[in-house]
Amino acid sequence: MDPDHDLEDRFHEALAEGAASEILRIADELQRASEFRRSRELLKQAWAALPTEPRIAERLLEIHSRYHKWTEFDALAKQALAAHPDHGELYFTMGCGYEARRDWPNAWRAFSHAARLAPEEVEPVLRMARCYRMARKTKDAIGILNKSLRRHPRSAPLRAALGYAYIQDEQPTKAVRCFERAVELQPDWGPYLDDLAGSLMLCERWPEAARVAQLSLTKRKQNERAWTVYAIAHNKLGNPKFAEQGYRNAIRAARNPSRARGNYGLFLAKLPERLLEAVRLLREAQEAHPDWTEVSEKLELLLEADG
Repeated sequence: MDPDHDLEDRFHEALAEGAASEILRIADELQRASEFRRSRELLKQAWAALPTEPRIAERLLEIHSRYHKWTEFDALAKQALAAHPDHGELYFTMGCGYEARRDWPNAWRAFSHAARLAPEEVEPVLRMARCYRMARKTKDAIGILNKSLRRHPRSAPLRAALGYAYIQDEQPTKAVRCFERAVELQPDWGPYLDDLAGSLMLCERWPEAARVAQLSLTKRKQNERAWTVYAIAHNKLGNPKFAEQGYRNAIRAARNPSRARGNYGLFLAKLPERLLEAVRLLREAQEAHPDWTEVSEKLELLLEADG
């Protein structure tokens, strides 16, 4: 039997029976086979025939978002909401689409509706807070996260999100407390240790930052963030050998080592016998990160002194 005809038969049978789950399975099969256009067309047919099934609209919205079909996305979102004004998952899917196009106001409004309709779910609140932070509405992010934590006091992701908001709001001491609590609640999640180490570094609590970075490295050795905090902390503590080890290991651990090389170059720039190496590393970092002011200024000073 021709598999294409078999699939068409399955689709029309599912459509006739109103079997949304089978229609979605067929759409997934087509996408796994890289037949994206065909998947989208079948979903359009299904939504036209079954407007009572919001899951079909959700999947179609996801596809429109993935391929940046924003005119179709907006039209379908309006149509789907008119049919299903109290469907939380639909609002969440819309929010993800607005987030993908960096439309922060529409995104946080959609996530706000999703959070109201599903108060036991924390993901819409996390997304809403991120959108507020991206729009530099940090106080709003802090407010909705604290409100959600009153309902979900043992949510490590909410605690960590509040920590990110406090860092953006230049309150690193409060961020430290958030990340400490996140680590307590979810000790096996390594990134929270990295967040804690970074916030301790911002507070200039160097011994603690070095200790937490070292703890994180016992969980995952190839960790650029932890090695960077380890290096900076030991540099501030007057342990240059440990600091250099940290900078070099950060470079080895990095997927894109340009920023780690810049940090190492800034460290070496303080050592008269290592200035040529420092200049090389700083040039590489400047090329990759032209807006990195500290690197550009340090490189300019070294070149002026050499000239």
